[in-house]
Amino acid sequence: MIFVDSNMWCYYFDQRLPEHGYVREPMREIIKTDEIACNTIIVIEVAHYLVRHFPAKAALRKIEYFVNLENMKIVDFDRQMMMKALDSLVEYAYTHGLGGRDATVIATLKKLRVKKLLSHDNIFKRLAAKLEIEVVDPIPVKP
Repeated sequence: MIFVDSNMWCYYFDQRLPEHGYVREPMREIIKTDEIACNTIIVIEVAHYLVRHFPAKAALRKIEYFVNLENMKIVDFDRQMMMKALDSLVEYAYTHGLGGRDATVIATLKKLRVKKLLSHDNIFKRLAAKLEIEVVDPIPVKP
């Protein structure tokens, strides 16, 4: 199972972005072959991006495709998940700069025991060893 972060979904759905070319094929492969983890916070974040950057009809088509992927498990963000996210936020915000939304990703990784994360977010790269996860980023580092 792999957790796909919101930035990867946004890059995948928006071919106008320079990152799209780097994530298109890895995302297609994941969608075809892997079980994908997500949470309701990420769904809302991706939907918000799509609504802001695409006409309504196109945004809705992409959102429906996204939320109806048969191989994606979407974890409800309930009180228990909130408490787990808050624990991570307090633990890593001061020392590593973790933000609230990223804390929800960590809570989901822990709940589902997911060890692989597709993300372009540097905070996860900095925390990978502590969280005992593999962070995959198909986008090359700029020189």
